[in-house]
Amino acid sequence: MSNNLPVCRAHWQDIPHIVDLVVGPFADSTIGAWLVPDDHRRRDILSAVVRVWIEHALLFGEAHLLPDHSAAAVWLHRYGPLSPPAGYGERLAVACGEYMDRFLHLDDVLHTHRPDGPHNHLAFFAVAPQPYRVRRASTLLATSNARMGHALLPTYTEVATLADRNLYARHGYAALEPFTLPDGSTTYPMWRTPRQRRARHRSSTPPARPDQRGPALNDLPIRLILDTSAILAFTEGSTAVGQAIAKVADEGGLFGLPVMCLAEAARSVTDAGRLDLLANHPAATVLTVDPLQWKTLAATHRAVGRLDTAAALLAAAANDCRVLSDQPGQ
Repeated sequence: MSNNLPVCRAHWQDIPHIVDLVVGPFADSTIGAWLVPDDHRRRDILSAVVRVWIEHALLFGEAHLLPDHSAAAVWLHRYGPLSPPAGYGERLAVACGEYMDRFLHLDDVLHTHRPDGPHNHLAFFAVAPQPYRVRRASTLLATSNARMGHALLPTYTEVATLADRNLYARHGYAALEPFTLPDGSTTYPMWRTPRQRRARHRSSTPPARPDQRGPALNDLPIRLILDTSAILAFTEGSTAVGQAIAKVADEGGLFGLPVMCLAEAARSVTDAGRLDLLANHPAATVLTVDPLQWKTLAATHRAVGRLDTAAALLAAAANDCRVLSDQPGQ
């Protein structure tokens, strides 16, 4: 039987399907029962909390699905310190009520044992209990690993059973020291190391000489330029910006971050960690201005009144794409 099941990238409208996949086994687990002792409320509470993290992953990571929604892999890009979801404390309090402290305690335990260095974190991996479950799990895991491998970073996850530990081992993961969860169950952290990551930077205009080519990723087309306002909106948890860059990545393109826009955003950003996360996104490329284009940049600056906006417009013109802005009318 062929294992070549297609795998697609998940989008915002897929969140309810992913939540259902994840919460099913979670609600039946011992850690799920410890988090929410009330059988009647457990599934609803777990669904609300899982949704918060899946939304966060679609902004600061990615998720993959089998087309029939029978399996899902949800990744967080932990290229640097990753802040919790926007309004996490308030949303958790509303979702969990009197059980909030249990969820925070579990967060602390997982954080304590999670590796510190840059990596991609497989936060949720769920497969529906139907025929060919192992085949589906293997297909999704192999494809997800391959896509995460494009970032040339290690990957990390935790699994709950020895069978899952063996599955991940067959896909190149090494078992780390197991640890105990608050309910007393054992979890098995797994770590997979790919090749070393490469830096990716390029000019907003084509190179002057054909022999000045960068890495292979620089051959991908730039589909979108983020201006300063869009960059700041992303760091504040904007779903619109997150969906836009996810669409670009899903279509095999890149989104450009003009260095002047990044510098301007850094002056007022409230969460520098999310700014670093955006700049190190696998589909991001940081754009500088070709020195030979200084007159064009100056003329555009005079027309629009801001140097960072001029740099974004120049980058969009050079790459024949549009600028994404969070400013009304822009």
